[in-house]
Amino acid sequence: MIRPPTATGRLADALLLHAAEATGGRPDRWRTELGLGAAGAVLVDLALIGRVAVRPDGVTVRSAARVEDPVADGVLGALLLSGRGRCLEGCLEHLAPSVYEAVCARLLAEGRLVCVRGRFGARYGRCLPTGPTPVPTPGAHADGLAALLGAVRRRSPCGETADGGPTAVVCAAVEARLRAAAQTLTCPF
Repeated sequence: MIRPPTATGRLADALLLHAAEATGGRPDRWRTELGLGAAGAVLVDLALIGRVAVRPDGVTVRSAARVEDPVADGVLGALLLSGRGRCLEGCLEHLAPSVYEAVCARLLAEGRLVCVRGRFGARYGRCLPTGPTPVPTPGAHADGLAALLGAVRRRSPCGETADGGPTAVVCAAVEARLRAAAQTLTCPF
């Protein structure tokens, strides 16, 4: 099994830990944005190890061999089952809810996030990181994290990624999907 080539862990984990810290333990309020970002992060990790090819018109699975990450294995399986004909934005939208839930569950199970109950029970509590969020070493992981955070926040253009590879393509799709979701919410007809 091949581990994704990241210096400080999985890109989706780093994204959600950073979001939990930045939101004061309330990442669920941005479930749509973080779900798309987490799904994009898993696709970037898989693209960096050569398991998938990411293009604006879709995602191609190059190798369905298992990796050490069960979330990435689930994404590979979902991509294989969904078949062809789905653009990258559609893939992200399809994967986002399950990837977000799986990454949050993994972080809770590993003890990297802890739920603190609120006054109204666990549903309205907070999920706080148990330690300081690790700062990634400069490289593809740090650049990918910064680009995905910018795409999720819709604050920086995705063209600022240095590699122009899968990270830039995924960030552009995340931003486009979020713009489409915002348009649907503000003008439903």
